[in-house]
Parts: sequence; C-alpha cells; structure tokens
Amino acid sequence: MAKIVFDIDDTLAKIIKQEDSYTQVPDYDLMQVVRWFINNEDEVYLWSAGGIEYAQSWARKLGIFDQVKVISKVDLGDTHPHMDIAFDDSEMGLAKINIKVKRDLGMGPKRT
Repeated sequence: MAKIVFDIDDTLAKIIKQEDSYTQVPDYDLMQVVRWFINNEDEVYLWSAGGIEYAQSWARKLGIFDQVKVISKVDLGDTHPHMDIAFDDSEMGLAKINIKVKRDLGMGPKRT
C-alpha cells in the first residue's frame, strides 16, 4: 500500500483568472487519479500551505473527506508520514516520486 499526497491550490484546485478576479475550480482530471488511488486502497493524503482546515474544506467540497487523511504541509519532521508519491505545483522534494503539476492562469492544467 502506497502513501500518496495531493496539494490543493494549483494542484487539485485550479486557479482561473476571470477578468479582474480569480476563482478556484476542481481539476476533474486529477480527481480521477485521486479516486484511482483511493479505489486501489492506497493511503491518500491532502495538504495545503493554507493549513489543515483549508485542506479539510476542500476534501469536503471534493466529496472525499471520509476517504483521505488531511495533514499539515509544513509538518515535514519526524511526525510526518513518509510519502511515496507527491502531486504538487512546487518543486519540493516531498516524496520518493514527485509529480509537478504546472499551470498557466486561465489556461487550465499543464503537467510537466
């Protein structure tokens, strides 16, 4: 069983520019990947630099609150579970395998 972690902002939640403001919408393609790991019975985690409560609110919005564990992104010390795969928009070495999700505002997802 693998430990997989997904970031929220600019990863599971796309930030899209609309005229003079920004909005966030779920990345439905990446949500299929999340659901695949859940169905595979892997341990799926969510985190965000916005904090645990913010990540919990997105887990509820995405309908996966009871299927994932929400942890703090800044807690990378001894109490942090060792992750096998991390999906994130930053280039931090967060897991054995790091998948960077790159976006252009208003242009939708680009994975590199």
